[in-house]
Amino acid sequence: MAENFAAAQERRAFTRLPLNRPIEVRQGSNIWQLQLLDISLTGMGVTGLDDWDADYSQPFNMLLKLDDGQELAFSAQLVHIDPGHIGFELSHLEKEPLAALAALLTVELGSEVIESELALLPQYLTLS
Repeated sequence: MAENFAAAQERRAFTRLPLNRPIEVRQGSNIWQLQLLDISLTGMGVTGLDDWDADYSQPFNMLLKLDDGQELAFSAQLVHIDPGHIGFELSHLEKEPLAALAALLTVELGSEVIESELALLPQYLTLS
């Protein structure tokens, strides 16, 4: 799996941070408790479902609770489903969740990496 992660990382414009923690995924009245595998400024990978009844053409709302009690909410589109892995692309980020996500990633990846990725971000998703 490490080789697959490294190969995928080379193709990405944004660095993914492996992060194993619970994440809540919502769509309409459906709520799924899944496990976050990795996250970047533009997407995330999750696991935890073998079969689900989601509408893949509709957006998902993601809720990530951090150790300090802060909750980060994201809007995302499903981009792929592979055995054991579901990939989401963030479609919209508000200022507060973006700042908290950038801070989380900066601690692990360094400010130089995140600052350069933040400069590219408006090309990839809607910010408000």
